[in-house]
Amino acid sequence: MTRIGTSPGKNANLRGFLGYALGETIIVTIGILIAFSLNNWNEDRIKRKLEKEYYQSMKNQLVEDLNTLKGNIEYNQAFLNQFSFAREIIRSEKRNRADTLGKIALNLVRWSDFRRKSNVYQTLVSTGEIVNITNRHITEELQSLEELYSYIDRLEENHSSFIMTQIVDDLKNNLSTEPFKVENPGNLFSFRFQNNFDFSMLIMKEKADIYHQAENKLDSIIVMIDNELKK
Repeated sequence: MTRIGTSPGKNANLRGFLGYALGETIIVTIGILIAFSLNNWNEDRIKRKLEKEYYQSMKNQLVEDLNTLKGNIEYNQAFLNQFSFAREIIRSEKRNRADTLGKIALNLVRWSDFRRKSNVYQTLVSTGEIVNITNRHITEELQSLEELYSYIDRLEENHSSFIMTQIVDDLKNNLSTEPFKVENPGNLFSFRFQNNFDFSMLIMKEKADIYHQAENKLDSIIVMIDNELKK
């Protein structure tokens, strides 16, 4: 009786073909995975390079802000010290220091006016580039800095408005600038002039506090950016 079926040789050939096909499939799959990984690695590298460029640009602007802010801190503190000295002259009724008091009073029209150079956070949000910044702590700190900047802007406007509405007329009515002369020495020791110094100092002390908060925030963000640039 004749038995129907495949021969051992054919079975071996079939197994060999299947093994070869499986091997080829595995090789092709591995090749695809490697190519996919390389493509992802290349895209990640490009994205990281772009992100570092954003970080460097941000750092440059923030460093410029920091230097400008430090100048304003020194300027504000210098006049704050003067006004504190002038207030003591008024309180101690040192009438023989009227000229000194008058010269200091002229500086009541001077004020620090910090104007940031950057709009880092606003730019990132408005352009949609914020999605390229992977360190969310940095973007959160930038948002917090933006809020401090807005508060500083309001303080600067309030200070300017106070000078224009309260200080200028008092100075014009009591002091001559060219040549310098105190026209009404008694008025310089009035409660009105003392109030001018007191209110000016209140604004300036608040500005000093916010300035320092912004300074610390800038220092912190710059350090975080530096850490990202080193990666």
